[in-house]
Amino acid sequence: MDSKNLTRETGQARGNLMRQEQQLRQAKGNLKDATRNRIVGGVILLIGMFALIKISVPIGVVVLLIGGWLFVRAFVKMRQERSSIGMSTDRVTNASAKLAELQAQPPDAE
Repeated sequence: MDSKNLTRETGQARGNLMRQEQQLRQAKGNLKDATRNRIVGGVILLIGMFALIKISVPIGVVVLLIGGWLFVRAFVKMRQERSSIGMSTDRVTNASAKLAELQAQPPDAE
């Protein structure tokens, strides 16, 4: 491969690696957000149980519904993000290997 093509392909591989790393960072951030939302949903569920027992049934039911909805939604989001992190990790590994292969290749090799 001539020097010009090698430089072009190396640049494309570097850009691809950077995009894949950015997607991985974003998925990890989304997982943190979903984890926080799950904790908040669990606390709201506990408050709803307390309200159901001590304060009034209608308020307790409403709080339980809100907390349950938040908890379940966060749980589903966490599952999706874990899957996304696994796929992104594979893509980063592949992109990194391709970049290393291109950088190790001498410019005049065919």
